[in-house]
Amino acid sequence: MKRLTLLTNPDRCNLRCPLCFLNQRKRPFGMGEMPIEVARAAIERFAGAEIPVQERLREVIPSTMGEPLLYTYFDELLEFCRMRRLPLNLTTNGTFPGKWGTEQGMMRLLDACSDIKVSCMAFDSEIFDEMMPGFSFERWRDNVCRLAGHGRGSVTLQVTLHKNLVAKVPEILAWAESIGIARIKWNLPVFITGGQALRARYGVDATTVRELREFLLPRGRCEGSLFFDGFGGTSCEFFKDEIWILPDGSEEPCPNPERRFGNRNAAGATCGACVLLKPFA
Repeated sequence: MKRLTLLTNPDRCNLRCPLCFLNQRKRPFGMGEMPIEVARAAIERFAGAEIPVQERLREVIPSTMGEPLLYTYFDELLEFCRMRRLPLNLTTNGTFPGKWGTEQGMMRLLDACSDIKVSCMAFDSEIFDEMMPGFSFERWRDNVCRLAGHGRGSVTLQVTLHKNLVAKVPEILAWAESIGIARIKWNLPVFITGGQALRARYGVDATTVRELREFLLPRGRCEGSLFFDGFGGTSCEFFKDEIWILPDGSEEPCPNPERRFGNRNAAGATCGACVLLKPFA
């Protein structure tokens, strides 16, 4: 069973996070929003009755760049998938803009999604203002509490483990457990060409990674790239069963952000030096 990732609105977001690949590349992705007809066609292509059962879609992922809840056609996408009994797997920055921040909106998302992952790049007001500018830590935290407090669906905290957040790991872990978060994904930051200064400021070294693994593994409910093995290898450890569709409808089989958002001619865009497989500072 496959997962379909639609880059629905990579340039459209209400935050300005420094680790975002679009910020690292210092220019827009430039393809605009995905027309709803393109999204529908991609889903039909991989979810049709003629597709072998083992290869049919199991869920649809709207946008891994930008804020998917700002996608102009998100309502239509949600309904199109509901009619085909295909759940969405949603990653959101936690701002829940417009109607999605209401109780009714959150309930609708919980019912329609196999999982809702909320991005976490800070756990106090000072770091939040730096890492997720454009919103407030208090409102973000309240949104996550309300979402998890419904006691239905799957809610995941997706933590970007940059250098300035490492000290907050025990606090994040305790808070997530206290509000009923189902799991936590601990992901290391990834840097593309042009992000050297960001790597120096936010990158995590191999020693810290080993210490974090030792601390978190016994606690359970912890996943993410922090625990991936084989870094520096030549075989892709990521997204083996995923299909990626760009806003213009073209298919991109490689998940390497250097290829998609950075410099396709850079060493980091190759399998042997993939930036996803070499995350350490």
